[in-house]
Amino acid sequence: MSRTEMTSPSRLNSGAVALVCTVVVLSGCTASVDGELNSAINEVTDDPMFAGGGWGIFAIDLDTGETIYELNSTVPFVPGSIQKSFTTAAALDLLGADSIATTPVFATGDVVNGTVEGDLVLSGRGDFSFGLRDLSDGTLEITSFDHNEANTGLLPVELNSGDPLGALRSLAGDIRAAGVSAVSGNILVDNQYFDTMREWPDGRIDSIWVNENLVDVELTPSDVGDAPDIRVVPALASLDLINSVEVIAGDQVDVEVSMEGMTVTASGTIGQDAGLTVRNARVPDPVEFAAVAFREVLADEGISVSGESVYDGESVSEAVVGGAPLAEWTSAPMSEFARVVQKISYNRGADLLACLIAVSEESKDCVDGVTAVLGVVDDVGGSEAAIRLFDPAGSIDENRTSARAHVDFLIGAQDQAWGEQFVDLQPISGVDGSLTSLGEGTSAVGKIRAKTGTRILGYPTTDQLFYLARAFSGYMTTAKGRELAFTVIFNSTTVDDIPGVFAVNDRVAEIVLALQEHG
Repeated sequence: MSRTEMTSPSRLNSGAVALVCTVVVLSGCTASVDGELNSAINEVTDDPMFAGGGWGIFAIDLDTGETIYELNSTVPFVPGSIQKSFTTAAALDLLGADSIATTPVFATGDVVNGTVEGDLVLSGRGDFSFGLRDLSDGTLEITSFDHNEANTGLLPVELNSGDPLGALRSLAGDIRAAGVSAVSGNILVDNQYFDTMREWPDGRIDSIWVNENLVDVELTPSDVGDAPDIRVVPALASLDLINSVEVIAGDQVDVEVSMEGMTVTASGTIGQDAGLTVRNARVPDPVEFAAVAFREVLADEGISVSGESVYDGESVSEAVVGGAPLAEWTSAPMSEFARVVQKISYNRGADLLACLIAVSEESKDCVDGVTAVLGVVDDVGGSEAAIRLFDPAGSIDENRTSARAHVDFLIGAQDQAWGEQFVDLQPISGVDGSLTSLGEGTSAVGKIRAKTGTRILGYPTTDQLFYLARAFSGYMTTAKGRELAFTVIFNSTTVDDIPGVFAVNDRVAEIVLALQEHG
């Protein structure tokens, strides 16, 4: 989409911010008293599917400060992934949009007659793509439905077109080009750039990433009663596959993938009519995985390794890691990593950004990155006192924000030096990311840039799903030409199945579309 299809939001000064409703309201209020907007929103909020739930809505004109709509705007709600906007904004502010991660390989000894007399040290620096998403134009690839969401089963997954071992192959090629044909010692992986984070709910966060520390299993159904064909990504000779999946009639998929050591097990059933299906497992030990993968690609380049291929790297000399590298891989700019996190709502990607922010604050504790994120939120105008941020991705359900607090943050963010880049990170209605289907076939396409948030829990005693939170927060150009900042949050309803989830999504989205049409 060209820059002219949606103009960047205008700056809103602090005086204009005061021109809003100053009380918490129990029904919608608008300064313009737009009857069509009120009717459209009330038609959604009065739907019986939302009975017993709660709404927080706030939309403001960025030029005039006029409140376009307000409902329970200061009440704190569970926000879900709209909290990622805090983390990506802080990454732009504290790390810099143009900053890069350079992943080096060091040798612990001299190169003598083509042989490294010592070990090779692969030093992780927090590049989650590491070749997987990297495109030739310097951007990172985003697919229609990301492999990180494969196990939700909500939509068909499109695997990235890049080589998940691409960065390792590049490093191995550079090492071979430097005249190295053998390593007398071990392959070591330095995972000490920050302390491995194991406390956040979306999985461990390490300094080293290969295929985003996932093993993808692509299943193609065959005949009923047989096992499906399986392709494992990345394709490592060291990976063993146990295929215990059976093809059944129909189109239902009930497949689980697990990984222990270097053995991947796929079990369950897949319908013959299900089509190509992706499921995956998190790599239990990213250090071992990276070391094994690096050894394999070195062999592909004709470089033999005499020693072991697994090492935790904890005793790697700082002098070695700080010395001149034998080869380096350079990442895409930080703005691209933030864009991926926002567009696809990448939980572990957001977690990694917080860890990198901690490093920039001279800490190895990723929690310090969250503290720094909140500092940025406060600096740009969001109320730190009105926001509770327990993790960088918005995955902990103790997180809280109000619609007004989030809009205040959005107003301040777009006025920063990195504000235009922040707006550009957001998913675009009818175009990409988590807003690909929003407003399809309408004049709203390309007019809304917003982060989504979703929290769904399974009931322990029934087959129902508890839809805890659905949210949208961002910017839009309305049909009337207004530039708005807005947040819409719904909390708490029960659905029977996945179609019920989509029904809630569609109804909440109707409020966003109503703001765009009538606001």
